Amino acid sequence: MKKTSTFTVALVFLFVLGLAGGATKATASTGDDGKQKWESVLAAAKKEGTVAIYTRWTPSVRNALSQAFKKKYGINLEFSSFARGEEVAVKTEAEQRAGLHLADVYGLSNSDLLVQMKPKGFLGRIQPLLMLPEVLDTKEWSGERLPFSDKDGMAFSMGRNAARLVVYNTNLVKEGEITSVKDLLKPQYKGKITLNDPRVTGAGNALVTYLGHILWGEQETRDFLRRIIKEQEAPIQRDNRMQIETVARGKYAIALGELPSVVEEMQKAGAPIKLARCKEDNRSSAATAAFGVPTKPVHPNASMVFVNWLLTREGQSIFAAAFGQASTRLDASIEGINPDFIPVAGEKYYLSDNEDFMAAQAKWLKIAKQIIDETTK
Repeated sequence: MKKTSTFTVALVFLFVLGLAGGATKATASTGDDGKQKWESVLAAAKKEGTVAIYTRWTPSVRNALSQAFKKKYGINLEFSSFARGEEVAVKTEAEQRAGLHLADVYGLSNSDLLVQMKPKGFLGRIQPLLMLPEVLDTKEWSGERLPFSDKDGMAFSMGRNAARLVVYNTNLVKEGEITSVKDLLKPQYKGKITLNDPRVTGAGNALVTYLGHILWGEQETRDFLRRIIKEQEAPIQRDNRMQIETVARGKYAIALGELPSVVEEMQKAGAPIKLARCKEDNRSSAATAAFGVPTKPVHPNASMVFVNWLLTREGQSIFAAAFGQASTRLDASIEGINPDFIPVAGEKYYLSDNEDFMAAQAKWLKIAKQIIDETTK
């Protein structure tokens, strides 16, 4: 990593102090002063030359962002890919014990950021990094606010996804055959379901948290989880990609608690899989279309440029198209995005990208572990 000039560091520090108040009100830098600050940060960013990103974003997202950002600014994006948010937390903790700070951005889910990362003090505030008027214009964002998922502004939701709970192999299950998550308890599906692991943060835990915290209550959800594992003999898979691959190949007919971005990627590749339309599908989530930043980025200027560009209309249109999910930035393109993942206008959705839901997820991590330990003895 190349060293940044003292002038630039001081400039960035003063700018950060100037934006440090409030995570929900945005104030854009305007005029010649704002442009000069941006040009100074950009010049230092090009000297640093790299943004290091720890992420769960899919290869299509990583490739699209890398190519576009490199073309625009000449700065490389270096991705370290992880299957689960807890893996990022473990790696970050080990690095910090060794006195190392090796990441610039965390591209994860809100649950990863707020359950795994934030409580350990790994996250910094995002708003002080935001410089471009286009990004800070709240009229361009869903709800006319910057879509932070927490009151401290440490997790930013970039996606608005109509979360579906069940995906099936179209060669093994007829369309319309499954209309409720409870249909999976029917005898005909015994041995044909694979469950995303609810004992770790991710799609499986989000599923049981939604059922238990919002829809059914604790006891009914406990009973459902026990029956899926014991009566239906559903194997538990932690690898998001492997779970959907086993359905695409026909080893299992149904996946429960799948990661939407993986489903979208495999559908584009021609896999014979489809999302079921269940009556319980009224939750909206960013899935892994969220990000946070570390308290001490290794490339402070390059990461600032990346975060600002990512949240522009251009950056969000590229991200949304590659991710397969509509952006919380309202002027971003939705061309080519599967309508199954776009919330239907007029329908009511529970927004699960908030701290209340994340607190409930922490509770259901423990409940799921207890149930699985008891059921699989």
